[in-house]
Amino acid sequence: MTKTEAITKIKESLLDEPQVLTPKNSTYEIYVKERAIALIESVIEPKPITVNGACFPQYYLELYQNSSVWVIANSGDNWLLTLEDKQEFALAFGENPNNLTMLGFSSSDALAEWLG
Repeated sequence: MTKTEAITKIKESLLDEPQVLTPKNSTYEIYVKERAIALIESVIEPKPITVNGACFPQYYLELYQNSSVWVIANSGDNWLLTLEDKQEFALAFGENPNNLTMLGFSSSDALAEWLG
């Protein structure tokens, strides 16, 4: 996977209306647009990784441990994961991409996952 492919994959997920909550004093459309731009700006050169664990392992941990997983965006200790062969995204945490823990949830909505 390349950085361009990661950006394309995220943009495809943004075609459907993201399921994000709007903070007070912000309109939904402005908030989603600003967060989508910030996500695209956070895309890194994709790197294949192994998921070590999850805060909520009962949901999607097994899927991510049994799939080819790529880390495609980063901001601080937050990392956006995607499955190589599916339009699925998940949020993970950690200081470096070689030791990440998933939150545990996954969906086809990159922005919703990125925002936790």
